Amino acid sequence: MKNYKLILFLLIFPVLIFSQNIAADTLKIDSEDSFDYKKYYDCDFGEGNVLIVIKKGKEFTDLTDLRKSGKGFAIKMEAIYSMEFTDGKRYESSVVKKITQDSLSITNFFNENAAKLAGQPFTLIAYPLSSLKYVRFIDDRMLSLYGKKNIQKNFDLIVKKMDRAKMCPAIIQFKDRNGEMKVCHFYLTSQGYDLLYENNGRVYYLEGRVEWK
Repeated sequence: MKNYKLILFLLIFPVLIFSQNIAADTLKIDSEDSFDYKKYYDCDFGEGNVLIVIKKGKEFTDLTDLRKSGKGFAIKMEAIYSMEFTDGKRYESSVVKKITQDSLSITNFFNENAAKLAGQPFTLIAYPLSSLKYVRFIDDRMLSLYGKKNIQKNFDLIVKKMDRAKMCPAIIQFKDRNGEMKVCHFYLTSQGYDLLYENNGRVYYLEGRVEWK
């Protein structure tokens, strides 16, 4: 994400409302406003499993050290990752819903609207961790350039039980759509986390700089 501070802010304050100022192309957070997060999405950071993807031969110490040191990255529930499995199927906007010691469960689409547009039922898909083949990190949106990580060849998978195991999505109000509220999931790229949202069944990146009051 363009502003790493937003991620830290969200990790500290999971229940926040965002408003989009279209004229300035800016997101603003007013933490003083009362907001019913669960009216739009049922999520709390809570305790749970996190999938650590770490380079072979490296030792896992903590989440903060992973990407900074180049050792690897973490896959957390409620976030989105570009993943390909040994059955040849690749998922770009599927939400990670459950992580166990030997499996990973994801939605087949971003949400029900995206599944409906594709003419498919909205379902949960479970894969053995051993079937995770590649994870891709987008380098350039405009050119659709990805950097590909060969998981089975170069990485080990470790499941750790942690506090704050989920990346609960942001709830954003789009003023240019008559104040419509949208659930925006975090998506891991080469630069960090971006936000994705759905409109009329199609999934988009959230554009614009980010700030808060």
